[in-house]
Amino acid sequence: MKSAHFPLFSPFKPDKKLVSMFHVLFVILMIIFGGMLLLASFFSESGMFIAACAILLLILIALYLFWVGRYYQTIFFELKDDEVTWKRGVWFRMTGIVPYDRITNIDIYQGPLMRHFGFSSIKLQTAGYSAQARSEIVLEGIVEAEALRETIRSLIRESRKVTGPTDATGATARAGTFASPEETLIGEVRAIRQLLEKKTRE
Repeated sequence: MKSAHFPLFSPFKPDKKLVSMFHVLFVILMIIFGGMLLLASFFSESGMFIAACAILLLILIALYLFWVGRYYQTIFFELKDDEVTWKRGVWFRMTGIVPYDRITNIDIYQGPLMRHFGFSSIKLQTAGYSAQARSEIVLEGIVEAEALRETIRSLIRESRKVTGPTDATGATARAGTFASPEETLIGEVRAIRQLLEKKTRE
C-alpha cells in the first residue's frame, strides 16, 4: 500500500521537531559537561582555568548553533521506483543508495524523546549489514512511520516481481530454487567476506 505522504521521486525531509530534539540533547550534554567543568574550576581556584572553561563552553555552543540548522537543511530522503536514496552532511557530504531488492529488515525505532516529539526513525537493513547488527540507512524524524514502512514494503514487493527473489548476498536467486539453511548461511558468510574485503581495500 503506497502512501500519499511519500510519493515517488519527491525528496522529503525529517520533521522539523527533529531539531528540537537535538536542542534538548545538546542542553543535557552541556549540563553534564558544563557541570563537570564548573566543578573542576571551582576546586582548581584558578582564574585562568575558569576563563578557559567558559571560552570552551561558548565555542561549543557557537559550533552547535552553526551546525544544527545547516545539518537539518542538508537531510533529504527519496523513494524511487527501484531504490531508496539519502543525503546529509554539513562539513562532510554523504549520500547513499539502497536497492529495494537488497532490503531484508524495516524496523521502526522510537525512543523517549522521539515519542515526546511525535516522530520515529526507520532503520533499513540489507543482507550484508544485518550480519553486523546495524542499519545501512536510518530515516530519522518520520512522523508517518507506519505509512512509510508500508510504502517501502509495497515497493520491495513490486521490485521483486520484476527481478525475482534474492539470496542472502542480494543477488537474484534462480527461478524454481529455494535456499536451504546451509546455503543461506554460506550466503551470509560470503556477504560478510565481501564487505570486509571492501573495507580492507579502502
